[in-house]
Formats: sequence, structure tokens, C-alpha cells
Amino acid sequence: MLMQYAAKKITKSGFLSLMLPSLIACTLLATAPISSQAQEKVIRIGALLPASGGGAYFGVMGKQGADLALEQINKSGVNGYKLVINYEDSQCQPLPATNAAKRLLENFKPHVVIGEECSDATLAAISVLEDAKVPLLNAGSATVKFTESGYKYAFRIFPDARQQTDSLATNAAKRMNAKNAILLNEKTNAGIDIADTFEKTFSANGGKILGRLEFARDVNDFTAIATKVASMGNVDVLLISALEGQTVKLFQALAQAGVTKGGGGKAIPIATIWVPWGFDQKAGKAAVGYTRISQFDPNETRPVVQNFVKAFKAKYGADTVPTHINAHAYDQILIIAEAVRKGATNSESIRNEFLKMKDVEVTTGKITFGPNGQNQNMSVIHYVETNPDLSWKTLNW
Repeated sequence: MLMQYAAKKITKSGFLSLMLPSLIACTLLATAPISSQAQEKVIRIGALLPASGGGAYFGVMGKQGADLALEQINKSGVNGYKLVINYEDSQCQPLPATNAAKRLLENFKPHVVIGEECSDATLAAISVLEDAKVPLLNAGSATVKFTESGYKYAFRIFPDARQQTDSLATNAAKRMNAKNAILLNEKTNAGIDIADTFEKTFSANGGKILGRLEFARDVNDFTAIATKVASMGNVDVLLISALEGQTVKLFQALAQAGVTKGGGGKAIPIATIWVPWGFDQKAGKAAVGYTRISQFDPNETRPVVQNFVKAFKAKYGADTVPTHINAHAYDQILIIAEAVRKGATNSESIRNEFLKMKDVEVTTGKITFGPNGQNQNMSVIHYVETNPDLSWKTLNW
């Protein structure tokens, strides 16, 4: 039987107080007090998701995916256990993420934590959770530092910046026949990692970097950057690494400047996994030709994908299409449930079961954690291109 959904007092800093009214109407799997949980078999999952700031869309979509997975799993439970979750607003920023992780540890005592989406926030959170010996299962952060800094409780189903960018740079040179590129990236760990790796791999494949322009997350007007790009000569591909809001504005500025295919120019914007399904409609014709990696392709015919799409539409609306953020949050819960199915009952045993996982199939692909906690199976990399009607074209790369 499903655990009862209970109302919960949320402080001003809590996740729910910042949620959109439409989301409050959605079913929330709230956690019962710790004392009552002690009387039943539960696995406590902490969730660090941004509900405010420039990355708030991550939190909205992540919560949708996690809630759907919990609803399905808790119908029968796993080895007699129910999965319960507590959401905290980590704001895609290091200090709020640190404080959110501390609140989870003090008030909720999670067995495992999922999140964050932004790399700098994730690095801040893992330093807190590592000391507490609580696994952090990440799906949205790209920085290689997360799994290459010696943390023993860091796990990621998301391909890191190097895995994504090596593939993107190689395909840009060999499949797109790109000879030169300009790099446009935000000044964060993930943005810098991606640009650095692309430059190295693209150059190794015979490509030339014409220039690199970096920007902070508070930049809202990209006219000057687009003008600068237009003055740098003919360019084949533009590597763009930024959150969705900035990417929409940057695409539109580049199209207005006549640089990109969507604006009548030659250059094709390319990217690793940054923006979700639905970006194309927000950017409009400026997105035409946009070629990028996605962690999830809803057009995939694998049964696990189509079953997820069907269930997602049934819960959130027939016209909705799940994004990679919906999917990887859903998958995080499935991975935790798999660990419990294998016998995990606490933080240490969850960590140990994660390390044993090999080719576990979820909606985004297959998961095999290496000794450093990084997924080694590149089936989670999917290529898509934006058509003139703003739909997706799957690229079998």
C-alpha cells in the first residue's frame, strides 16, 4: 500500500515554499517524522534540487521525475521497504547547497541523497555528505572533479564533462566535418571543463579554435558577444555551455547577428547536456540546426523508455514530453530501489551495492559504476538535432 501523503510544515528556506502554485497541486510524497519512521522499514532519500534562481527549472523537473518513480515503487515496496523523500532548495549555488545538505543531515538523516544539478553546488554538497558517509547520487552535474577528487561516496549516472565533450568534439570533426569552432561558455566548473576538453579533443582531430568567450551567470544581454562572434569570421560550429535561460537569449542574439543557421548564417550551435526538451520552442527559429547530446531521447523505442513516457504523460498531462531532467531524476530513484532490492538497508550498504552495479538498464541508458563512482556506460549519450519545425531528429551517432 502507498505510504500516506501528509502535509508538512516547511520553513521559508524549504523547497515547497518556493514551488510554483501549479506544482503545489501535484502529489507530494512527504516524509513522516523520523520517530514514526523508526517503527517501519523505510529508506530515506534526501533531495538537493534548486527551486529558486536561474536553475529552478531543474528542481521542478527533477521533482516530477522522482515523484513518479516513488509512486510506482511504493505501490509494492522493495524487500518490505518504502522509499521516502525530503526535498531541500539548493539553488544551484555552493553556499545554499552546503546549508541544504546540512539541514538534511540534521533533520532528516537520509540514507542516500540525490542532486544537485549544478556542478559548483554539487561539489559543495559532496564535501558535507562525504564527511557524514552518506552517498550522493548525482545525475545533472558535469564537472570531472566530482568523481576524480577521491570522494568515496560520490556516484554519478550522468556522463561527465570529459566523456560528453570528447564524444561531441570527435563527432563535430568527423561527422559534421567542422574545421573550426568558437567556444562560448559560462564561468563555472562545468562550463570551463567542457570548453577545455573540447578545445583539446577538437584540435587533436584537426580542428581549429577561432576564439573563446566566457560569461558569468548574471549576463542577460548577449548582443555584444554575438557581435564579437560575427566579427571573428566564418565559423562551422559554436560550442555553447550555459543554463537554459541564458542559452535562449544567446541563441536569439546569434541568430539576430546572422551567425547561426537559424538566423540565415552558416554556423551550427552544438552542446553537451545542458538544456532540456522544450528549449527549442523557447528559442524559436534560432534553434534550427542545433545539434547536441541529450541524456534522454523520448523517441527511443526501448520498452523502459516508452513505458516511462506513457506513465509520465498519464500523471502530468497527455501533451507533456519528459525531459532528460525528468528522466534522470526518475532513474536516480530506480537505482536506489535496485540497491535496496539487492539487500541494501543503510548508507554503507547502498554505497557498496552501487559499486557492484553493472549494466543496470534505466530510461537514460545503462549504468555501470566505476571504482570512482562514475558511470562507465556511454549508452547514456544520445545525439539529437533541431528540425525546422522545432521537433527533434535522432542522430544515430
